[in-house]
Amino acid sequence: MASTVSSNKNSDEYREYIDAQNVRDDKIKQLAKLIQKHSGKVIFFTGAGISTGAGIPDFRSGVNSATGLPAGKWAQEATQSQWSEEEMKEEMKRRKKTTSTLQAIPTASHMSLVALEQAGIVMGLISQNCDGLHRRSGFHPNKLAELHGNSNLEYCAWCGKEYLRDFSASRGRHTQGRELKQKHWAKHKKLDLINPRKGNHYTGRRCVAEGCDGYLFDSTIDFGDNLPMVHINRGYKLAEEAELCIVLGSRCSVSPACDMPISVGANGRKLVVVNLQGTGADSYACLRIGAKIDDVMVPLMKELGIDIPTFKLKRQILVSRNRNQQEDTDIIHVRGLEVDGTPVDVLWNVQVNLSGSQSELLDNVPFLAKAKLTQDVAPGSKYAKNIPLPGDAAAIRTWPWSNQTDPGKVEVVMLNGNAKKRLYTMPADFCEVQDGPVAFESKDVSVINAGQNHGSSLTHVLRLPTNVPTDSRVLTLMFRAHYGELPVQIPIPDTEEEIGYNLAYEPMERVWEVNPCEIPAENRKKSSTFVGRLLYRK
Repeated sequence: MASTVSSNKNSDEYREYIDAQNVRDDKIKQLAKLIQKHSGKVIFFTGAGISTGAGIPDFRSGVNSATGLPAGKWAQEATQSQWSEEEMKEEMKRRKKTTSTLQAIPTASHMSLVALEQAGIVMGLISQNCDGLHRRSGFHPNKLAELHGNSNLEYCAWCGKEYLRDFSASRGRHTQGRELKQKHWAKHKKLDLINPRKGNHYTGRRCVAEGCDGYLFDSTIDFGDNLPMVHINRGYKLAEEAELCIVLGSRCSVSPACDMPISVGANGRKLVVVNLQGTGADSYACLRIGAKIDDVMVPLMKELGIDIPTFKLKRQILVSRNRNQQEDTDIIHVRGLEVDGTPVDVLWNVQVNLSGSQSELLDNVPFLAKAKLTQDVAPGSKYAKNIPLPGDAAAIRTWPWSNQTDPGKVEVVMLNGNAKKRLYTMPADFCEVQDGPVAFESKDVSVINAGQNHGSSLTHVLRLPTNVPTDSRVLTLMFRAHYGELPVQIPIPDTEEEIGYNLAYEPMERVWEVNPCEIPAENRKKSSTFVGRLLYRK
């Protein structure tokens, strides 16, 4: 919030203290020795500064910051009226370097933390960030305390069930969520809910866990909100057990989060701060490094002799087949899973082509999927005409991975409503591909789509005739393509045993690696009987 920073653009709080190269090199060697000495008892505490290297602006950096990005959101709101014309032009230029959180790639610093945790050096990570990059980087979620939530994570305030999305889970609070608050909050606030935060976080979706029909809330934390107890308790526990805490890119000025790293230094243990600006933890630190985060973490890893892994977008996909003898059909279930067993909504659509080469089909035949616009589409005003609305039907004309200008967006032709027959470009997130067959006689093409989520495991379900030709017994997995992910194919199982696949995608190469994997017993499907329940209900 702008009220939490100075309204004077020349205030000392915006000053950046950058160490000379030789000074920084010496401090990095000191830090490496501290990490080696306290290996296994090291924690990191991260703020927005670690993600500026990914193109995500922070909140408190002033104009002309060394980050190379625009002034932080709150600093901009507080000081913009004082900017000169030259500063305004520079800020506009810098805005072109920014990236959305969904398309941002975890930095070398994010990946360094993954490597340090996997090497057994780091015991855990406390983060104030809600951009989702730590979880996306592959840092184990059970060792991660996301104090301010995750913009991709929503949960049921009734039963606690979590749902990890491949889209912004918090977008719905600005659309249907407002309507739900007006309609239900007076009654819901009397219930014993899990961190409901004054009813400001309804996403519009409902819980599909067995026996529950609760409303989902996004997990991001606003000023004045209570922090999630699981994560705040995990954070305090990490701070209590750490011998060394390293702050990366945080001003350490927001309580109670900042109490965690400060408590380490205040109690005589080692605290190191890496930040451009001064922080509330500086007086408790045994070492302070003034630099951008990547400029410290990359040489630090070299000093430690540990390679920084290349980021790969990792997905675990589980597939099973059940034969319905009476209907003479195969029922195919496809779902995504996080390493901690959390169902994850990573698939935009699953498709089977009953009539030929899938690659040729994807490239040459339009309108291969029909979609319904989700509740995240802004409902518009009563004065707006000819605009798509939630629930309207559309035909997909251009796939999200084919959009070179704006990856993740699709071209659709509206099939009904006020915008019927009009062409629109919109995020794939806004289009829920509808289940069922689509046929095109003019091109002798027939496909079956499964874009809808069913049940608490967020499963995609296809019903196939048992006589599908061998060369068509392939599933094409389609993604929302925030990184331009191309579709990938896996075989339909020959048996009824659930089969797992580890998928790894390199954004720069646009290449998938696909490997079969073992499924832990606790993550296997409990029953071959499937009862479908859709996610969006009023």
